[in-house]
Amino acid sequence: MAQLREIKNRIDSIEGTQKITSAMYMISTTKLRQAKISRDNNAVYFNALKNMLERLLRHLPSFDHPYLRVSDKPKEDQVHAYIVVTADRGLAGAYNLNVIKAADKLAGEDGGRTQLFVVGEAGRRYYHNHGVKYEEGFVYSSERPTHARSRAITEIVLSKFEDGLIDDLKIIYTDMKSAIENDVRVRQMLPLVSAFDKMKNVPGDIYNEEFLLSPSPREVLNAVVPNYLNGYIYSALIESFCAEQNSRMLAMQTASDAAVSIVKDLSVKYNRARQQVITQELTEVSAGAEAIGAFMD
Repeated sequence: MAQLREIKNRIDSIEGTQKITSAMYMISTTKLRQAKISRDNNAVYFNALKNMLERLLRHLPSFDHPYLRVSDKPKEDQVHAYIVVTADRGLAGAYNLNVIKAADKLAGEDGGRTQLFVVGEAGRRYYHNHGVKYEEGFVYSSERPTHARSRAITEIVLSKFEDGLIDDLKIIYTDMKSAIENDVRVRQMLPLVSAFDKMKNVPGDIYNEEFLLSPSPREVLNAVVPNYLNGYIYSALIESFCAEQNSRMLAMQTASDAAVSIVKDLSVKYNRARQQVITQELTEVSAGAEAIGAFMD
């Protein structure tokens, strides 16, 4: 009987967990649907802004600007800043770990010193538990990204770059490639010199329209780049939020399927054990009846 109670308790516990995973799956489905709408609405604006910046950089005259300037410090003295976009919660498969692993690998390749601007409580908790220093005043949630949040992030990192406190800036986030696949992306945001050189090397047969930069190329760049960074950060936050919900959906679906399989196996085990108990009881009753009959005779 003790074994039956133990199996029954396990079945009840797993069924309770399955209800939770099924509910989390439905919640993630709803959040993903809403996040996709925000992503699609933002895509038109961001693509237009990105194309405008590319056109602008192709027509810029050669001049010195902080946004285009590569640090001439020795490699060991350079400060590399990373915006690491994680989730606020776990239970999303390897979503958080993949981003953190990419950040650690990149920091090792870049050398020098690092500053981590971590979005999401899961990432901050990981770095805290592993004794890794990060910007503790940079406390931003990954839940339901907004333009206001991305603007605040842009102001912080851009101010540090302009003040020379960081030498370059990269953002590490997750792109939802498909319904079953997520990819970790690393994009350099500052300085723009890499993108600048790449964009200027265009084929000669492409039409280059004439640009009039007023009041000056410097002022135009000062106005456009912060908006571009804000748009890119917002897009990365939305894309990461989509990927997070997608990862959680897959993880909860896998957990629910595993729970169904385990309950099925335990039910078979429970029925066998119950049958053994019934058989044993019948055997004992039969033996008792025979003993009573023999005594009466």
